[in-house]
Amino acid sequence: MQKAAKPAPKNGNAGSALTRALRFEKTGMRYFTVSAQKATDGFAVRVFALLADMERKHYEDILAIAKRLEEDGKFPVVSSVSSEGRMRLFKREYSRIKKEKTITGDAAVAMRKALGFEAEGREMYTRMSENSSSRQEKAFFKILASEEQKHFDIIYEYLDFLENSGLRMQDG
Repeated sequence: MQKAAKPAPKNGNAGSALTRALRFEKTGMRYFTVSAQKATDGFAVRVFALLADMERKHYEDILAIAKRLEEDGKFPVVSSVSSEGRMRLFKREYSRIKKEKTITGDAAVAMRKALGFEAEGREMYTRMSENSSSRQEKAFFKILASEEQKHFDIIYEYLDFLENSGLRMQDG
């Protein structure tokens, strides 16, 4: 006897986008966690740890939305309040620790890779927002794209600061 085919989920595109987003954030979380563990520079350790924590929070937010979508069959309304708070915290911490000491070549390489990761996330979430069918879904992915851009800007600003200060970073 053949098994009956499973019906397509009511939330097809949103569910698929959320699954990709969860994978992406989990990859980021792992990358930044490993980078923090391997970095020898105190600044780099803290920046990578902060980025890992932010990716973890993204993961948790996306997971909660996926659960609600599965339960309710529609994309829930999202708020940007918590994301703005996280960005203020990150920027404040970034300003404080930027002044401490220089970054090693290995950490600089990892930060350059992090720039690529954040740019990839921004582009992915921008596409997801553009391809979303519901207003809430569009808003959520737009918020994530904006946060990935802010992460990119902060990492880029730090690398630019080092180069403008006359500090040279070796590629490892």
